[in-house]
Amino acid sequence: MKIQNVLIYLALVFMLCACEKAFDWQYNEQTALIPVVEGIITNENVKQIVVLSYVRSQPNAPAIPVTSASVNVNLAGNTFAFAQDTTNPGTYISEQAFIGVVDAPVTLNAFIDGVRYTATDNMIPVSNTQRANFKLVDTNDSLYEIVSPASTFYSTEPAMWVLDIDWSSLPACNDSTGASCKAKVFYYDLKTLDVSEVFAPDKQTLRFPKGASVLQTKYSLSPEHAEFRRSLLLETVWRGGLFDVSPGTVYTNVSGGALGFFGASSVVKRTYTVQ
Repeated sequence: MKIQNVLIYLALVFMLCACEKAFDWQYNEQTALIPVVEGIITNENVKQIVVLSYVRSQPNAPAIPVTSASVNVNLAGNTFAFAQDTTNPGTYISEQAFIGVVDAPVTLNAFIDGVRYTATDNMIPVSNTQRANFKLVDTNDSLYEIVSPASTFYSTEPAMWVLDIDWSSLPACNDSTGASCKAKVFYYDLKTLDVSEVFAPDKQTLRFPKGASVLQTKYSLSPEHAEFRRSLLLETVWRGGLFDVSPGTVYTNVSGGALGFFGASSVVKRTYTVQ
């Protein structure tokens, strides 16, 4: 038993003391223009948004917008046309406001370069959410950190939380433009247990001052939408830990070889100030 413990200890030491070597990554230049779809239809009475772009040839390269698409969405027997935002190429906005409906499939039709791409998702209900949990970590400067996106983080349905935090109007903001005094933080409860998530690399800790305003949004996720988010996280923020899985293909519900996901989510929102 003692020998077994020693072996486990040595294995951990070797893992933690592994050497790292920098090298230049060779990228395959993308020759075909593969469309990428991003969009979530919500149960809010607003003009809905769909973003269309092409796959980037390298990470962090500027997005290549799709600027000549024809876009519409079918919902409950109605067709809603979308027009491109003239100030934001690749962003398509519905010509009229409409509301997504629970248990009514929503279908996207996007005609790009003469090819029709379709995607369908089904909106599920979303339970209400309480305020996020914060903790005071610096009493001198009254700085806070996020503990969890809601007091009851784990609920019965897969969900995504988005916290928009803004302290640009406070004296603690030293940026005259206020751009560095805003943050958007995402949390997920996907009803899965992945070792890559448990042993994910450390992330930068966000700290913000007392008095910051918070817009807290919770999105319901259909099973397909949750699978897309999971596969995306496995290839991005969960990668680089001790127990990486083999690289795989990110799930998509878009036809015709396109990438991305077109979803339909119920949302609940609340705004408050961190005190």
